[in-house]
Amino acid sequence: MRRKSQERERAVEDSVSDTPKGIFPKTAHLLKHSDFQRVYQQGRRHFSGNMTVFYLRKNADAAPEANKAGAAMALHARLGVRIGFTVSKALGNSVERNRMRRRTREAVRHSLRMFEGMSGAVDVVINPKKSLLRAEFPQISLEIERAFRVIRQNCESEKGARLEARQR
Repeated sequence: MRRKSQERERAVEDSVSDTPKGIFPKTAHLLKHSDFQRVYQQGRRHFSGNMTVFYLRKNADAAPEANKAGAAMALHARLGVRIGFTVSKALGNSVERNRMRRRTREAVRHSLRMFEGMSGAVDVVINPKKSLLRAEFPQISLEIERAFRVIRQNCESEKGARLEARQR
């Protein structure tokens, strides 16, 4: 009996790919319609081949809302990022839209750690394009990483510009 459980554990370990592990807790999801609207109306955009990424730096005093998810909340507070996905009905039927959402969410899960150590918080909304269905996962993951790198760089340079303006 013990041997079977050890074999099962080894099989599970062998089946895992070389992709880095990541987490994407519910506290890091952007959920409210008003938050999505605020990002669309006040935020900036980053365009790539398979998606458009909207982002908005949040006020430094805007702390995440308290809830019962202690460890996940600590991660959200440390990362300071909330991510939402919108997939329009114009992009296909529910099967295709859900596939786009799953693939994008998985790429985000692997790249979310790029926001660690970033000062301030940011809300991100990802809008995939129809071409995402035909794209290979490494390409999607690369586009997400590139977008996150640009967002981090822009948010940190905005903070530096604000500090310089205050000192004048």
